[in-house]
Amino acid sequence: MFEAESYIQRNNLWKLRGACFFQVFGFGILWSFSSVWMKAHGIGETLIGLISSTHIAVAMLFGLFWGFISDRTARPSRIVFIGSVGGGLAMAYLSICSTPTDFFLWSVIIGITLPMILTQMPLLAVSTIGPNARGAGYASYRIFGSVGYILGTLIVPRVIDEVDKLFLVAGGSMLISIIPIALMNVKRQAEKKEKGSISAILDNRPLINFLMAVFFFSLALPAVFNFTYVFANDLGADSSFIGVLGAFQGCVALVALPVLGRGVDKIGARWILLFAFIAMPIRSYSLVFVESPIWLLAPILFHFFTWAGFEVAGVLFVSSLSDIKNRGIAQAMFIGMQGFGNLVGSPLLGYIAEQYGYPLMYCAGAGLAFVGLVLFFCQQWFSNAHEVSEE
Repeated sequence: MFEAESYIQRNNLWKLRGACFFQVFGFGILWSFSSVWMKAHGIGETLIGLISSTHIAVAMLFGLFWGFISDRTARPSRIVFIGSVGGGLAMAYLSICSTPTDFFLWSVIIGITLPMILTQMPLLAVSTIGPNARGAGYASYRIFGSVGYILGTLIVPRVIDEVDKLFLVAGGSMLISIIPIALMNVKRQAEKKEKGSISAILDNRPLINFLMAVFFFSLALPAVFNFTYVFANDLGADSSFIGVLGAFQGCVALVALPVLGRGVDKIGARWILLFAFIAMPIRSYSLVFVESPIWLLAPILFHFFTWAGFEVAGVLFVSSLSDIKNRGIAQAMFIGMQGFGNLVGSPLLGYIAEQYGYPLMYCAGAGLAFVGLVLFFCQQWFSNAHEVSEE
């Protein structure tokens, strides 16, 4: 019985790895070129920020909704399946968008569908990995996403020059990802008598405090990701080099994930998170000094902690802070708070970039991220509420 269950878990983990590969393959193209595609159609930085904020706002609401549904039904795999279909179609639709109205409609569709994947895939992975060596196990799952990201951002743009065709490839990749999800052997946990509740999450002080720090950390995300691709374009980089930037991020993550996964198992998630909170303001501020596209590669080294460390340690830290019956909505709130930071940060930083230039925008992003560092450090080392179990 135990051996059969163990085999099913290993089999499911490989299917999740395959799904993650194709999902992040599509995400890489989307995240690298969506802002560039808008700029090519005459959309300014402020409006790009508003469009980004729209899909983030929708994603926040629906992320909580899908987390609630997941905890109530114990069927996250079905949510991921439907979200992958919808996300794939939304990426294909982006290829024909040309007006602000088109882009706003796309942002609503992607805001509804992507949270079905982003909030539930980590939950599926954590539940499949089991309680032992979760850091290394989760990292081994996310590595496949990094490989997909590298291939999607480095290889595809060198083969396909037209940005609209890239979005069709991204959409096709998302649709392929439904195959391993559909083949998973997932038992519905009908025996769960206690259902998750939002009120229990809101009473969880350590979790809420952590999410506040995550919010300030996330305010800098538009600066170091979306607007940096636009900045690269303004500095004269072509779509091929923008793809190289995305691929280099994937390479850094590929190296970082196994190292930091084991680091979580050895020293605990909150230490890895501390390094991530320290690295974010440094990464944003370092971009102030960039004057050539090639130098945009150097700050990406901080991706080691600002994404890879934050991703692995954050998911497992949130899991340790929440009861099993509330983990779906807890992960949704973790993703949602990152989205909320993007929601506020995108128009704010976009306005600063458009009116005052990119250097001041990067300074602002660094300052906001530094507030997140102070909050996290005080919560975890100067508060009685930090004593939590890091499973």
